[in-house]
Parts: sequence; C-alpha cells; structure tokens
Amino acid sequence: MKKRKVCGVVVCGAVSGVLLIFCSGTVCVGEDDTGATQVTGGHKSLSANRNDVAKVPDVFPQVAECGELLFEADFSGEHVPEEWIPLHGTQWAVVEGELQGRASTKEFQQNRIAAGNTSHSGKTPSSRLLVPVDDCVMLFRFKLVDGLSGAHFGFNDGSFKTGTGHVCRFTVSVRKGQSLVKDRNVTVDGDEDETLVTDSFNVKADTWYWMMLEIVGDEMVAQVSGGPVLRARHPRFNIPKDQINLPTRGGGVVLYDNVRVWNAVRKK
Repeated sequence: MKKRKVCGVVVCGAVSGVLLIFCSGTVCVGEDDTGATQVTGGHKSLSANRNDVAKVPDVFPQVAECGELLFEADFSGEHVPEEWIPLHGTQWAVVEGELQGRASTKEFQQNRIAAGNTSHSGKTPSSRLLVPVDDCVMLFRFKLVDGLSGAHFGFNDGSFKTGTGHVCRFTVSVRKGQSLVKDRNVTVDGDEDETLVTDSFNVKADTWYWMMLEIVGDEMVAQVSGGPVLRARHPRFNIPKDQINLPTRGGGVVLYDNVRVWNAVRKK
C-alpha cells in the first residue's frame, strides 16, 4: 500500500471504505458504530467516513518537510483565535466548529467610502493571521459561499508603512482560474506586482477544499484539492514574513477549518 505524508500524517489509502492513516509511524485509525474514522494528526483529530473523505487532506508537500507546529486551530471552541485579526471592519465568528468571515456593516462601509477609502471598506471579508514565518507550510480547508467569487492566500512583510508590504500570494477564483503572484516591494521604486504562473482551474462555490502553501527559500508551491500544483521562484519570497494575509473578493462569506502552520526545511 502506497503511503503519502502530510506533515506528520501519512495517508495510506482505503480498505473497504475505511481510510487508513498513520501518524509518526503509529496507526491512528478506528471505526466507530456509525462508520466514522477518527484520524489524529498533530494535536488535531480529523474525522472521516465513507462519504466524507474531504475531511482528510488530499494535498501533499512537494518541496518542504515540516518542523515545529507554529499554529493550529480547529475552531472547536467559542472564540476566534487571538492570532486571527479581522481587517477593515469585517466580522468574524466561530459558527458550528468553523471560522466564518463576513463583510463589514453597511454603516462602516459608508463611513470608509465617505473618507475616500474605497478599497478597504470591508465589502468582502478580510483578515490576517499573525504567525511569523520564514520557510513554512500552511494547510487548511476553506469554502466560498453566498456569492464570494475568489480569495487570496499570501504573506506580508509588515505593512506599507512598517515593512516592504505584501510579499506573495496564491489566488483562487470561481471564474478566473488561479495564479501565483509576486507582490511589489513598496520600498523599491518602480517595483510592480508580477504574475509568475497561472492555471485555468476554478474552485466551485459552496464546496470545501483543502489548500497547502509551501515556501522554502525563493520557491513557493501552492495546491488546492483537485487542482494542479503551481510552482514559482522569486528572490522576494526568501525573506522573513510576519503575517499571513487572507483577503477575499466579490462579497459573500468565507469559511475556514483545520488550519495548521509549520516551520519547514527543504526536502532532501
């Protein structure tokens, strides 16, 4: 049976509809009376059954080996993790074991627009995860609902005032495919955003997807369930990144679950 490692969780395949998982060499699988399979990885227990294997990762590291676990959230409690920072007045809450992001209030949007800040009015959910990283792997599930048309998943070096700004991002869309982008360094005159690689794969609305982002040195790799593996290199990637940037597009609601971030090194 072929084994595939997902940062401490080794997916080994399915037998009679039961997903087999190994964790650090130990079998961590058991089927209950309902046919559900309990899978343990890191500090998080994932659940899967014959009809819901989407709750087990189907994306795997390409260039990185995971080290220390830096952040983990399964949203089983009532509160949004303190590292998860809402932006532009957007509203975030844990609802039925998932993190839910919604737009800001109409009043907030009107005040921002009246002040001339139309791009950051909070019409679509936006947030940042304050987890500093260098080389890293990020694994999570997401869903775009209620008309949300796309999302960006990237890394920042401070802000436009305190650092070099956005570093890089992986974009997904329900209509416009996906891309890996090198963002402009705001401290360098004439530097511009640069789309390094694209693909026509679209995500579907109202559908859960796994996503994995890897950054090792000057290389970034991104993949989403059922899509291709996108790879790109740029010297800008190879800097400390103090936050993970998570904006969206098109209004609507975004859902997150099973979020993990690890330190990483390049595979040997």
